[in-house]
Amino acid sequence: LYRLWLLVLLISGLSLVGYVATRWLGTGRGIAVTALAGGLVSSTAVTLAMAKQSRDEGALPEPFAGGVALAWAVMFVRVVALAAVVAPATFVCLSPAFLAMAAVCGLASVWLLRSGRVPATAAAAVPMKNPFSLLAACRFAALFAGVQLLLKLGQQHLPQSGILAVAALAGLTDVDAISVAMAERAKSVAADLPLAVVAIAVASASNTLVKAGLAVGMGRGLGRSVLPVAAASLLVGGVVLWASA
Repeated sequence: LYRLWLLVLLISGLSLVGYVATRWLGTGRGIAVTALAGGLVSSTAVTLAMAKQSRDEGALPEPFAGGVALAWAVMFVRVVALAAVVAPATFVCLSPAFLAMAAVCGLASVWLLRSGRVPATAAAAVPMKNPFSLLAACRFAALFAGVQLLLKLGQQHLPQSGILAVAALAGLTDVDAISVAMAERAKSVAADLPLAVVAIAVASASNTLVKAGLAVGMGRGLGRSVLPVAAASLLVGGVVLWASA
């Protein structure tokens, strides 16, 4: 329980940075600033907000797709940072692939943000709650404990494929819990480091595909910009991960 709440504080503290930045800067500072700050809290929330904005504004969708890509880039860096804090050994294995994916999303966001006719101050209002609220902390603690339980069950019945299946399912809703859980596992069992790295990558890929689907389904014309970014980042990340294995 002690370690569990330390991890809750770690996640909440990182989210608090983005929460404060978003509240302080406001959404009128522009799509890029909103995406950067919001990506520290929830790249899914940023994706949904940008998709809604692209539909309501009647402007070209490319700048909002650029905001989505930028939030994804922040998410990839965030995953590496969280895993490295929990288990420093994971940084060496994760950073090449995840920083490559972040670079792809970052470059795509620069190109997309410059290609549309949206005022510089336009930005989506990203709905966020205080990450240090008791409810938010309890929700993450319960999610993390549930992921740990599923990982243990997967290890017992389907040692490798079961853990990867759990990672893919967990990534559908949240990538932080599974990333921290697998980093914890790698720290306690050094032999599990390669499996932990693959599981975190699978969870991140699952999460990215879900967000791409949300952007396509809820946005207006975001698909033609968002889907290539998702495909390119995951392809590059997969190749780099395979090459560095």
